[in-house]
Amino acid sequence: MKYQVSNTAQANTIQLQSVGHVIGEPSINVKPGNVLMWNFGETEKVIEITGETPSFIKILIESKSGFRGERKLKKSRLVCILK
Repeated sequence: MKYQVSNTAQANTIQLQSVGHVIGEPSINVKPGNVLMWNFGETEKVIEITGETPSFIKILIESKSGFRGERKLKKSRLVCILK
């Protein structure tokens, strides 16, 4: 899995702790099967989209440890989607 690092803070970048500035995409682009990266390089796999409103999206995630949970993200929030 790869992600793009940016040397400077740009409009479409987010800063992840212990990783640095990375290119982010709005969470509206999240699809089942995507892997999201968070602070300290932790990753979560998107299992399914469980709900959607005009402003928010709810996703079911699974971490590497096997934990399953739900996240509620604003559709405009930038997240790091690994390619």
